[in-house]
Amino acid sequence: MTGHRLEIVPLSRHRWVVRYETDVTPLSEHPTQADAVAEARNWARQFGELEIRVHELDGGCHTVSVDPDYRAPTPADVKGPVVEP
Repeated sequence: MTGHRLEIVPLSRHRWVVRYETDVTPLSEHPTQADAVAEARNWARQFGELEIRVHELDGGCHTVSVDPDYRAPTPADVKGPVVEP
């Protein structure tokens, strides 16, 4: 997990973007919300993200939970084993 949340934002009724929150550069752009959700799920599974925030045209918002393909590494995984003196 990267510590950032994926989100789907409508630019218009026929333009939906998938991006990370606070990042203005979209990961992808789609003609429907359903297409954007499908692509966001792929990104989330690939990078171990657990949630996607979906913004609606009317200003509402809901969260979609995702089961990742794998558990993302944590700092403990990278540091390796602890050696006892």
